[in-house]
Amino acid sequence: MSEPREIPVQDTDMYVTSDNTSKIEEFINGIISKIKSKEFINQFYWSFGSIILALVVAALIMLLGGYDPGTAFLWLAIGAFSQIDQVFWYASPLILTGLSVALAFRCGLFNIGAEGQLYMGAMASALVAFLFSLPVLLHPLLSLAFGVLVGGLWGFVPGLLKAYRGAHEVVTTMMLSYTAILFTSWLVGSNGPFWDGSWVPRTPKFYDTALLPNIFGYYLHFGFIIALMAVIGVHYLINNTVLGYEMRAVGHNIEAAEYAGIDSKKKVAIALGISGGLSGLAGSTEILGTYDRFTANWSAGLGWDGITVAVLGNNNPWGVLAGAIFFGALKAGGNTMHAIAHVPIEMVKVIQGLVVLFIAAPRIIQWLMDHTNANKEDVTQKPIETLPRLLVAFFGLVSVLLALGTARSVLNSPTLTPGIIISGLILFLVAVTGVLVFITEYSRDPRSSDLLLIIAVGWLEAAIAFLVGGGGVELTSVIMALLAFIFWVVMNILTKSITKEDEVQ
Repeated sequence: MSEPREIPVQDTDMYVTSDNTSKIEEFINGIISKIKSKEFINQFYWSFGSIILALVVAALIMLLGGYDPGTAFLWLAIGAFSQIDQVFWYASPLILTGLSVALAFRCGLFNIGAEGQLYMGAMASALVAFLFSLPVLLHPLLSLAFGVLVGGLWGFVPGLLKAYRGAHEVVTTMMLSYTAILFTSWLVGSNGPFWDGSWVPRTPKFYDTALLPNIFGYYLHFGFIIALMAVIGVHYLINNTVLGYEMRAVGHNIEAAEYAGIDSKKKVAIALGISGGLSGLAGSTEILGTYDRFTANWSAGLGWDGITVAVLGNNNPWGVLAGAIFFGALKAGGNTMHAIAHVPIEMVKVIQGLVVLFIAAPRIIQWLMDHTNANKEDVTQKPIETLPRLLVAFFGLVSVLLALGTARSVLNSPTLTPGIIISGLILFLVAVTGVLVFITEYSRDPRSSDLLLIIAVGWLEAAIAFLVGGGGVELTSVIMALLAFIFWVVMNILTKSITKEDEVQ
């Protein structure tokens, strides 16, 4: 009997290569099948229709303002198509911040702090870029890695707070976002350790070895390639890994995920950590590709725009890519529209807002209708439980309107003191929390009691700030703080009594 033939090394390599090729083909086919799916096609038509409606409404606004919408849109299109490098340059950070928000949302989380994570990532990369002289390939890699790490940690902290302390991620990420912006401004300010000594709050100039190279035209740098790689990576993570499956399971139904043995707390913390890392990468690529130093308040709201990009892309990585390029085209073409058609550049922001409005409005209406019908049934079947909850939901809306109105009136004061500015920021956070109170109570989510305590503390802090810096609305703030605290106590008592009744039954 002849001995079995040994497989030559080159044949083994061939099999390995063939196996890798099949995996790549499987991955590409998965992407194609997603694009061809009914859900993706319906979302595409919905987004496209929202864009058309937004442009129609924008045209009406231009007509009312005395501008020619035909000329404006013509130069908007010409400006976008004639400046492709600018379109992709504008889109690059939006792709990454949009992916950041979308990834968190797939795990059932709202990462509102992408702007702060972007600043922290940019600052971390800047430190490596001007403090160390490294080889040309190693320097940008280390700078980017440090930016991703710090941005990820800035997102990981609210993830831990959400997972193990129940702190709502909208509040914590937003608060940390403002903290990051102010902290980085101090670092490069006249009293900060990294100020370059000029009249501008900024760091010393980066080493040339740390900068990302341009790949096309005057504006477009290698950050766009990194953003495209991130789209592929996030798609693979969400759809082709165990971690992605578990994060989606937690986002879809956290109770069912825990019943299936998934550690939901761990996945929540990891999801916000990865989300923060993507925003940190956005700041790193932009600061190393576009600028040669970190300057205070350098971002024009790239993190906030990432939220609208994620909404436009329906939290799908490829939808985020398309949405970011569309917004990039609006920004690039908007400059030309403003220069030649003399339409205010703010019209671009109007169009962006209208697009998001038309995408979200039908879903909001459907959500209100569904929960209104459910609350009607609850009022008839268990009024003692339902009526206080609806009263708290109404209080949340009142708190929103009152907080925004008060903040606007005091911030328009001719004499802005630090106390008034701080109180205005606090009231803005109170308004956001009020929206969350309405959503959670109206949708019968038991987590809103802690949010009521946040509102009470916020109004109380605003009252103290008004007493210190003036403003004349201290009494209103104190009354709202007391009401929020009373509602918090009542809802906790009611929840405990309901829990005891359920245990007895």
